[in-house]
Amino acid sequence: MADRSTSLRTRVGELLRSRRAAGPLRVLVVLFLVVPTLISAVYMWIMWDPELYLKQIPVAVASDDVGGVSDGKAQNMGTEILDTLVSGGELKFHRVSSAEAVQGLRESRYAFSVVIPADFTRNVLSVTDPVPQRARIAVWYNDFNGTLGPAVANSVIADARHQIAATIGRGYASQVLVGVNSLGAGIGEASQGATQLAQGTAQLADGSGQLSAGLDEAALGASQLVAGARELHAGTVQLAAGADELVTGTDQLGTGATQIRDGVDQIITPLLDALAPAGQLATQLNPLLDELSRNADPALADAAVQLKDLLGQVGPTDPDSLVGQLAQLRDGTAELARQLTDPTAEYRAGVLALADGSGQLRDGAGELGAGAAELSTGLGQLAAGGRELRDGATQLDDGAAQLDSGLRDGATAAPHITDPTASADVIAQPVSMDVRNQEPSQLVRGGDRSTKEIAGGAGPVLVVMGAFLAAIVLWMLVRPWRGAATGTTLWRRTAVPLLRGSAVGVVGVVVLTALAAGYGSSAGWSPERWPVMAAVIVLVGAVAAVTTQLFIVVFGRVTGSIAAFAFYMFQIFAFGGVFPAGTTPPAFRPFTDIAPMTFARRAVIRADIALYDTMFWTSIAVLIAMLVTAFAAMLVARHLATTSATSAPEPAPA
Repeated sequence: MADRSTSLRTRVGELLRSRRAAGPLRVLVVLFLVVPTLISAVYMWIMWDPELYLKQIPVAVASDDVGGVSDGKAQNMGTEILDTLVSGGELKFHRVSSAEAVQGLRESRYAFSVVIPADFTRNVLSVTDPVPQRARIAVWYNDFNGTLGPAVANSVIADARHQIAATIGRGYASQVLVGVNSLGAGIGEASQGATQLAQGTAQLADGSGQLSAGLDEAALGASQLVAGARELHAGTVQLAAGADELVTGTDQLGTGATQIRDGVDQIITPLLDALAPAGQLATQLNPLLDELSRNADPALADAAVQLKDLLGQVGPTDPDSLVGQLAQLRDGTAELARQLTDPTAEYRAGVLALADGSGQLRDGAGELGAGAAELSTGLGQLAAGGRELRDGATQLDDGAAQLDSGLRDGATAAPHITDPTASADVIAQPVSMDVRNQEPSQLVRGGDRSTKEIAGGAGPVLVVMGAFLAAIVLWMLVRPWRGAATGTTLWRRTAVPLLRGSAVGVVGVVVLTALAAGYGSSAGWSPERWPVMAAVIVLVGAVAAVTTQLFIVVFGRVTGSIAAFAFYMFQIFAFGGVFPAGTTPPAFRPFTDIAPMTFARRAVIRADIALYDTMFWTSIAVLIAMLVTAFAAMLVARHLATTSATSAPEPAPA
């Protein structure tokens, strides 16, 4: 049994140190490592399509939207958008709180996160406000979870943007159409009022027709006025005829009065002339008669009084005397003749004026009668039509009031866009993605996206990839074991050179890894606790140095370097620092859980945020286990090779 084990160990050792085995070994390395690596590189960089693996990407979605009120109904577009996204099933969505979405992304539980803010619905519904606000959605990235994560997520975000824009577009349409519907309702009511208004105007027209019939009815009442006017006209005709007869009678009276005047003048004037001396005599005798009237002889005194009275009848100054009355008779007949014949005399002029006025009164009364008849008819019709007009006007007023109320209500409910330009901009781009990167690996400088600089988010990738790449380059230049194989035992003679080589490699790789970390720090990488990070960097450098050294020890300087580089490429595809979790093609996924870079990345990220959870300690433990296992594998391989060299027989002399 011992012979068998010794023989197997010898054969393995010979295989490891035999030059004849180098050719087949290189072929195997090329076939199983180099060729798949090249094919994988071509596939990953040229044909890799992350959309094939979108359903494997863990994405956190959260909504703090408090909703809003549209047309009297509560609405929450944030919830609607999340329902739409999750129901699509394009990604591995996790509905969480906004705090968990941000913190979980930082702790690498999600590839990226989408958070809808509290004012999302309110901003959507503000499209018709005086100052409309564009709705925003926060998209969180973290380049610690893969530097190509944002590029992978862009296509997803673009599709999500279309779905979100469609949802918001429906919200905008609903917001505008609600106002349009309200405006339409108001216009409908206004239309009804306008219809009643039209009916009122039609009734007004009918009332105008009825006005004529009403005026006919009013003419019955006005007919009495017409009859009275006719009677007045007849009376004025009679008055005019009587006035004419009065003028004729006056003319006749004037003629008789003239004859009387002339006859009286012919009689009385000579008589007065004859009595004039008697009058003078009476004037002269009055003093004497006055004396005689005072005579003691009563007879003589009485005779004197009678004589004085008799002489007084012919006195010219006493109007009551015979002479005075005759004079009055003469003058009266003359005045009578003048009043009856002279047109300028008061009586004659009055009679003529009466005759003329009565004629005009007669004519006016005739016209008054005719006008009264027409007026009666017109007033009757107007009164009746006025009542109809009043009723139509009342209906017109009611319809106009409804029209005004409906238009006011519609105008109030209609969208009032104070700033059309701003509202149009919001409708044209309803949502903006507020992209935030917790740990960006690159930053745009000066607004030129073609000019970018390394940022703090690249720190973990620089440390991990730098450590393993530095190990490959180092072992291409440095021998993996140092010094002569000295010692009391075979294992000691095997282990001491490996330890010396590993020490050199670890120191070199740790120094280069520290330089990579320093470069990341200069770009803005700032772990929360540098001492812990320094310890993790030393461990990562040691693991990178020893695991890469294993390939060199087992396969030799050239073949081992190629194999180490091939394994390094597989790790790049699978360790999650470049391509986000979930997008790794199936062929590379087995390397995720065996790649030292996977656990190195997890340890570095956890140390960066000072999160010493299960993943951190598990990663540290796995890295230590890989370090020990790699060194143990090198020791076994080197021991087998050394044993084979010691037990090999001396070649026969020629």
